[in-house]
Amino acid sequence: MQTVRTSQQITQDVIAYMEPALRAAVARLDEPVRRMTEYHFGWVDAEGRPTSPVGFRRRPALVALLCAGSTPQAWDAARTAALAGTLMSAAGTVHDDIVDREMLRKGRPTLWAAFGAPAAIQAGVAVHCLAFELLAEVGDRVSTELIGRAARAIRECCSGQVRDLESEGTSRMSPDLAVELLEKTIALPTAGVCLAGALVRGAGEDELAAAERFGYHAGMAMAFFDDWEGVWGTSRDALEDPLADLRRRKSRAFVAVALQAGGPARDQLAAFYDDTAEPTLDRLRHVADLVEECGGRTWLEERIREHVRLAHAALPQAVPDPVAQAELAAFVAALADELT
Repeated sequence: MQTVRTSQQITQDVIAYMEPALRAAVARLDEPVRRMTEYHFGWVDAEGRPTSPVGFRRRPALVALLCAGSTPQAWDAARTAALAGTLMSAAGTVHDDIVDREMLRKGRPTLWAAFGAPAAIQAGVAVHCLAFELLAEVGDRVSTELIGRAARAIRECCSGQVRDLESEGTSRMSPDLAVELLEKTIALPTAGVCLAGALVRGAGEDELAAAERFGYHAGMAMAFFDDWEGVWGTSRDALEDPLADLRRRKSRAFVAVALQAGGPARDQLAAFYDDTAEPTLDRLRHVADLVEECGGRTWLEERIREHVRLAHAALPQAVPDPVAQAELAAFVAALADELT
């Protein structure tokens, strides 16, 4: 399969296509939630003054649109589903930033840091409601099914987030539980937006199942890649909060695997996760080295490559459009390429 667009070009084209519709949808919101949402998307500053757009990946929209096809007609048919997925993802990010006490995103204060946590919570709820409003207005069988699936996905995601919070700050985390949390919070929602793209083009049962399978594995690859990027990516030290997940002692699967190793490195790693002291950046770098020594990095990179391979295997049946199929393959393959 051949594609004329790189993964980055595909992402930029999706952003350009989605931006007018996304702005129009956000304009429905009442003030001050509208300005807060515009701020979250990087369109304005905290005072409502226009700014240079802040880059977001728009992953939900990308996979939904390409699972529908590559033509303008296919994208137009899937646009509402892609919009809803983008809004739901944004709302989840707003709430995640509050829970994780993230102060910065894309180089500027997060929504709650700029407007306060109570207001940001309300904005996140409003954005979730807007997503369902858009789907409900379509009013057909597909949109009704998407509403039900989206509601279940959000409900399961909330359950996963609570379990994630309960397991923070301990060395007794389970790898199986950590993987299950990624499934509920990222992989299954990604499978849902891929299914949405396939549904709007009238895919049959086998194609729908393959689209969900592709979305699940693509979502797991993205989730594991985000974990890897935050610890070993080349841009790690340029992040607003380098090694943030290690600093917060988050229950990540690769750490849980490392904690099952034996020896002094494992004991040091367990002592860090059972500690409550605020770590220095030097200590966090040492913890990253301990995770690698205990096999966590190797395990993580193997999982990324495995899920990329399984996502690719599902593509021929999931997406019949050869151009869309090739570009989804390029998008997913780029994750594994970063590891080299």
